[in-house]
Amino acid sequence: MKIKYKRKETHFKYLLLGVLFFSGLSVTAQISGGEVKPKKEKKEKKKEVKAKEDEYQRTLPPFDYENLTGSTYYISVLGQYSYRDFQDNSVYSFHAKKLDEKSWYAPGITLGTVMDLGGNFGLEAGLSFFGHGEQYFYEDPNSDSTYFYSNMYVQAGIPLKLRYTYGQDFQVFGFAGIMPLNILNIRNRTDFRTAEGVETEEVFQKIKQGFNPFNIMVSGGLGLNYYVKYFGLTLNVEYRRHLGNTYSGDTFKRVHHMYGIGVNLGLTYRI
Repeated sequence: MKIKYKRKETHFKYLLLGVLFFSGLSVTAQISGGEVKPKKEKKEKKKEVKAKEDEYQRTLPPFDYENLTGSTYYISVLGQYSYRDFQDNSVYSFHAKKLDEKSWYAPGITLGTVMDLGGNFGLEAGLSFFGHGEQYFYEDPNSDSTYFYSNMYVQAGIPLKLRYTYGQDFQVFGFAGIMPLNILNIRNRTDFRTAEGVETEEVFQKIKQGFNPFNIMVSGGLGLNYYVKYFGLTLNVEYRRHLGNTYSGDTFKRVHHMYGIGVNLGLTYRI
């Protein structure tokens, strides 16, 4: 009788273990199923959103180039490597040290428009503010003395250029033109260090006389435009040269013609 009871007890234990095992599998499956289900729902929602976006894009009309007038508005900033031709015609070579002046970088900004003339040609006009710089530096070989000055010719002008453009969204263009301009002032900065190496306070002065305020500059260059529908980026490189003498030759006896290489980077909007 005892042996039979033990067998029944053993069978009961196995049965109980089996029930617990299958119950655990069921719970695990439920938990696992609870995790997978939201992932599937998210994927399905993403597919639905993507399908709606694709359908919306298909309903949009294509960009109509024929409705563009060909005119563009732009704003650009200038970085110019500026220099000058110089001759000292004064008595006793009073301005001879200007022969040792070096080139200097100068900034600028331009607001303008390009109006369509037909046949890929356009007329560019605008308003430009920019500088033209030069600098001089001397260091005494026998002491700690140094002498430095810089001149920035601040100018405002109206660029008038003939432009030829090829392309639609990606464009290549070339241009040439003139710019009547006014030299507003010359900003001079001077810095001096004594023979003992003592720094002096920098001197700044704004010169408003002694130069010809009116001048004309010619320029020419090549550039690129890249558009996304109406808005775009523009980049061009140009050679710039002043035709007139910067200074009043009768008074100062010096011939000074500015020139430089400029890089313009800006934003455009076509209509």
